[in-house]
Amino acid sequence: MRIPRIFVGTLHSGEAEFDECCQMIADQEDVQASQTVISGKPELEAHNALWDAWNAAKDSFDLFVKVDADTVLVDTQALARIADLFAADADVTGAQILLHDYFTDGPIAGLNAFSPAVTFTPARSRLHSDRVDTNHKTVLRGPAVAELEPIGYHCRYPHAIQAFHFGVHRGLKRQHDVLHRVAEAWRQHQDDARGWALAGALTARSPFMRGGQDYQSRRLQRRFKRLLADTDERQRRVNRYVNELL
Repeated sequence: MRIPRIFVGTLHSGEAEFDECCQMIADQEDVQASQTVISGKPELEAHNALWDAWNAAKDSFDLFVKVDADTVLVDTQALARIADLFAADADVTGAQILLHDYFTDGPIAGLNAFSPAVTFTPARSRLHSDRVDTNHKTVLRGPAVAELEPIGYHCRYPHAIQAFHFGVHRGLKRQHDVLHRVAEAWRQHQDDARGWALAGALTARSPFMRGGQDYQSRRLQRRFKRLLADTDERQRRVNRYVNELL
């Protein structure tokens, strides 16, 4: 039986977990994993570069798994278990498998896998640039993949701007359930990383932040530096926001 050939696509913008992410991919067993890293680009351009890289290489691979730089696979058999899902049913063209997320201290969507049958078109939305896969037959999610979850760890030890970016992104996407769970976890642990995530989500309410979700955004950088310089004000804002959420 031939070893599955897996194209692993990774978007990288300085996340703290990047080295561990790459090492775990390199350590995967019973698959032939080849990682392509897209670094330092805004989200829209990064996703389109990744789709282009996959479209150019897909004839040489059995599977495409997107593992971002803030994600560390759970063990050295993770990709083999994903490959088994596709090998068991030729109609399976996609899988969405939950990660364990630091910020919410619980499950979160984050790892997606695709067969070569799936078509990717250029993204146009800067906020939803990962929603461009088409030509699916069967996509496995929920109970169908529950035995594999969590398939990895999301943001195990985020640095401050990474956490702030997470909050801005979730806030702009209006993912209120996620932010509610972040607030619950922050109230229990009172840690800086979750505090920064909540500060980012609160910042995302400003019309000034529309279109400012990229790490490279001057708007995001300015707001982050302003809050970094005034710890007391940031803490007051986070406390008020958590009381509002909960």
